[in-house]
Formats: sequence, C-alpha cells, structure tokens
Amino acid sequence: MVGVQGGESVGVDDPALSELPEPGEPVFYPKVGHCIYRGVIEDRVAPGTELLELEDIEEGSRILIPLSRVSEVHLRAAGRSLEDIRAELARDFEEPLENEEERRQQIEQLISEGTPRGLARALKRLHLLRQGNGLTRDEEQIRKRIRSWLAAEVALSKDCTRAEAQAFMTRALQDAMSQHRLREKEEAKERRRVAKEQKKRDEQTEVVRLAEGAAPSAEPPGDSEPPRLEETPSES
Repeated sequence: MVGVQGGESVGVDDPALSELPEPGEPVFYPKVGHCIYRGVIEDRVAPGTELLELEDIEEGSRILIPLSRVSEVHLRAAGRSLEDIRAELARDFEEPLENEEERRQQIEQLISEGTPRGLARALKRLHLLRQGNGLTRDEEQIRKRIRSWLAAEVALSKDCTRAEAQAFMTRALQDAMSQHRLREKEEAKERRRVAKEQKKRDEQTEVVRLAEGAAPSAEPPGDSEPPRLEETPSES
C-alpha cells in the first residue's frame, strides 16, 4: 500500500490507502471501471503533493488522483466479491420507481457507492424495467456499462474469461426473473382467492341483511284477528 519515488516510500500508513490492495492488484473506481493500482507517487509539478496512480484496465490510460481526494472517490479492492454479486442477483426484484428522474438519481447513487452489491442492485433494477416497459437510450447505455463492470468483477473473482462471466450473470438474471414471475403468479392467484372469498362473504351478509329487514313486516298466517266493525248507534 505504498509507492516508491526516487528510492523513498511515499504514502506510508496513509488512512486513505487502508482499504486498498498491494500495488499491482486490481481496484474498482466508480464511474470509471476497473484499474490496476500502481501505488503512490510524488507529483513532479507540485513537489510534496502525493498522487495515487492507477492504470485503466480497459484503455490502458494512466489515472492520477491526489491522495487527499482518495477517500472521496470510493476506491475499493476488486476481484473479491463473487458471493456478494451472486447473492444480490439471486434476490427478488425491487419494484421500480415510476418517476424517470428519481430512477436516474437512484442508479447514479448506487454507481457512486461502487460496491458490488450496489452495482448488482442497479443492474437488476434496470433489467426489470427492460423486461417490462423498456429503457430509455441513456438507461440502456448505463445498463450495459454496469453489466460490463460486474462482468469484469466476476471474471477477476472467478479467474475466468469475460465471456464466461457474462454467461454466469445471464444465468443468474434469468433464474431471478423466473422466480420473480412465479411469485407474481402466486400473488395474483392469492389476490383472486381473497377477492372471491370476500365477494362470497359480502353476498352472505347481504342475504342476512335483507332477511332481517323483511322480518318485522312479515305476519304469520292465522295469528291475527279479523278487524271489528264498530256499531253506530241508531237514532231513535
């Protein structure tokens, strides 16, 4: 967790590096992707300023982050999160937010956090939307980016190819979707059963109500006496 510049170690015991692996190992940089952590170097332009050096795995470009900002960007060690990803992908889908702007903010927050579970959760939210009403162009691009990041994470964790990692994720999402649809059917069936029982109870209540309302006006046959005619006295 140190770098060497001019034969001297820099960044030794810095708290910002406590969660990072050894130089040469992969890390995940939220919103950028997977990189190789090269260590800490001194800024040649501003002597005394320490920089975290990363190498973008996809593009091979060099990324320098001031050590004072490392804690803000949520860097983490990569390739150690297979079980977290597997567990999150296996969970039931969450109902998506109806408001598009709220959905975007939610996905951006999960990406900024950069945790494997957060990325998997974001992917599942977008996957469910894609299976339903579809995604906007921006949402589809974000979905592909997140899936690519997770595939890289799985490939590093399983020490497998990117294609094998993609296949693993496809199976996991398909299994989760099958379980989700099965639960939806069971819940719909239960709602119909409850509605049917409620309708039956309502009908029985109505029958009783009508019967109780008719009882006071009903007179049993033969129990009442015929009306008497009053005799009018005759005038003498």
